[in-house]
Amino acid sequence: MSNTIAVYNFKGGVGKTSTTLSLAHSWSRSFKVLVIDCDPQSNLTMALTNESQSTTLFSITKKLLHNEQPQISPVEIHPYLHLIPGDYRMAEIEANTQFISFGHIIFYKLLSMIKHKYDFILLDCPTHFGVTVKSFIANINSILIPATPGSFSVAGFKKLLSYLSSIEKEKPLNVLGIFFNQYRKNTLFHQKIVREAEQELGNLILDQRIRESIRVSEANEQHESLYSFTDQSVVAEDFLKLSEEVIARMNQLDLVEVLSQIDNQEVKAK
Repeated sequence: MSNTIAVYNFKGGVGKTSTTLSLAHSWSRSFKVLVIDCDPQSNLTMALTNESQSTTLFSITKKLLHNEQPQISPVEIHPYLHLIPGDYRMAEIEANTQFISFGHIIFYKLLSMIKHKYDFILLDCPTHFGVTVKSFIANINSILIPATPGSFSVAGFKKLLSYLSSIEKEKPLNVLGIFFNQYRKNTLFHQKIVREAEQELGNLILDQRIRESIRVSEANEQHESLYSFTDQSVVAEDFLKLSEEVIARMNQLDLVEVLSQIDNQEVKAK
């Protein structure tokens, strides 16, 4: 049984795609990993391959909506890393009345067909908290939340948790935590934001920070892993450490516990 993880935040520009890519490359050194590009912009797909694909998340979803059995053949990036490509038409399917009603069942079927083949399934989710995001989150184990010091707010994070708690699930969602991306450790403002977040949210904040680096954009542009450069940068080291910390956090803290922890802290503050 695979670990299914959504990389999600309803704020844009926090590094969801770069995080999904880097964790996938890191874990696929030792585990079999599938990445699903749920975002109609398909930046994850473009970073992994420059070839057009006939089988995409949209084509699979469309067949399932019509009660057809799709042939799911993920793109092999290398033997331990596979991809279900994104498709701009996923933006259109959000308005499909059948998908609105049964999206969670559609994605349950999709994941049921493939998850026995992988150790990890990573979902790069769009920012919009719509039917696609809700339907996938209804069927996954865990969520990892990237943030940047420049756009982070505790109130915004609590609102995100409130949205997530509104999704009906058989088992509570495992919250792997929040980590700070594009971090500048010598900037007093970034230090202040992280310190305040740790004070307010405690162990929900992961220890590892991802330092700001042009290497991330360069790797995506060249369809390469951060780890493929001969002169590995600090950001590659950061993501490697993050991947280890995330594995250690599996199944430790569910959403119900997180919300209770936050409520208790607010009561104490009063």
